[in-house]
Amino acid sequence: MKLDAMLTDPARVEAWRLDETELASAVPELVQDIRRRDALLVRLVHEADQRCLPEHAGAADTTSWLAGATRMHRARAAQIVRLSRELPLHPQIADVLNTGRIELAHVQVIVNFLDRLAKLTKDFHVDPAPDGTDWEHPDPNSGRADDCEAYLLIAAQVDDPTQLRDRARELEIIFERDNDLPSDAENPELNEFHASATLGGRVHVTGTFDAETGEALQTALSGLSKPHPSTDEHGHPIRDPRSAAKRRADALEQIIRGHLDNARGPMEGGERPHVTVTIDIDALRDAASATAPTPATGAWSGNCWDYHRDNATGPVGGERYDGCSDVRPPRHYRRRRHATMPWAGPVSAAIAARISCDAQVTPVFVDRGGNPLDVGRTTRIISPKLRKALVARDCGCAFPGCGRPAAWTDAHHVQHWSKGGPTALSNLVLLCKKHHTIIHRNHWAVQIESDGFPWFTPPAWVDPLRRPRPAHNRRVIHGV
Repeated sequence: MKLDAMLTDPARVEAWRLDETELASAVPELVQDIRRRDALLVRLVHEADQRCLPEHAGAADTTSWLAGATRMHRARAAQIVRLSRELPLHPQIADVLNTGRIELAHVQVIVNFLDRLAKLTKDFHVDPAPDGTDWEHPDPNSGRADDCEAYLLIAAQVDDPTQLRDRARELEIIFERDNDLPSDAENPELNEFHASATLGGRVHVTGTFDAETGEALQTALSGLSKPHPSTDEHGHPIRDPRSAAKRRADALEQIIRGHLDNARGPMEGGERPHVTVTIDIDALRDAASATAPTPATGAWSGNCWDYHRDNATGPVGGERYDGCSDVRPPRHYRRRRHATMPWAGPVSAAIAARISCDAQVTPVFVDRGGNPLDVGRTTRIISPKLRKALVARDCGCAFPGCGRPAAWTDAHHVQHWSKGGPTALSNLVLLCKKHHTIIHRNHWAVQIESDGFPWFTPPAWVDPLRRPRPAHNRRVIHGV
């Protein structure tokens, strides 16, 4: 089936009826046709722009008109409008684009380079070619814009836009040697980084970096963002389900956590950098109740908290505060039932419950109005020695089929410490963030059994019999 026949009514094309030969020829032809149509779109937008049609239609500018009239993403609309104004100045590029041999991304690379070249060569004279530019055999080292344009135009018909960008960058470096104007790609003064909280509670991050900083960032992310295949309970390999973008996000998280865990940053507010979560103890207990249903003795006992007073600011005495139920405000008067972070603002109590598994805790006691009465001594939930013992036992994330490195894990309390669970090897298990979250959502259950090792019970929709599974490092490899 020919492409022309397909395009008469694309919706009725039954792709499954095409044989391999037809598919192999139709796809490249269709892409070339799409490129020609993109070229036509650029010409049409140019004409609309020249006639001031967007202004007559009441639009703020041509980009707004194009995006609004077509529901196109504004960034793509802006690209098309810019090219519609640039292409008339480069008829050779326009001719090749019209044939469908290159795409708009190629044109964008060449146009951007020519703009940069104009800045690099404006302060010194470049002799024109004696007989004009040879568009079939250009000399890009001449420094003449036409030669560079012709060279990149030839390369664009062979390279993808990324490869073409590298060629353009190589040319740019040649011309920078004779010019004091710093390269945008290597100018750290142009670096920007933005991190802002959205109304939905997430943090949106954007930024640009010079080549050296960007290379350092990519190098730091590379080792941590590789796919991490795992195995099921039978030892069969399982692909890492995360996308490349998700793996990079996880890698950045590990870098940040490592930075904070090692306290490498400067002092701020008299403390080393750390993540702070503030939450009402009752709210924390409620959030942990789903994964810590069994009463136990520990930090919280009844309505009171065993602690050692370190910085008393109110009339509280003794090593044990026995008047907790008297000074705590009634539930409907308490200021916070959720958790809060200094930068992110309100977060769910579930996040606080997960973070509190392996954290430093500072108890602050308040009166009925919520005003602080006493600040207890900050204590570390998991000591360094206890964590070493956990690493020796679990060797990393203990969740079946995971096994991520121990450095990527938190120590999870099987019986949450806010519900009285002891901070002891018999009540702890190493979990990566993903599986730590799964356990706190109560999709799976974990228990330290009589053998001293963690066992995981899946939900019924995973295994109707809910048969416990051993930790990842103790899985049985069948047939071995």
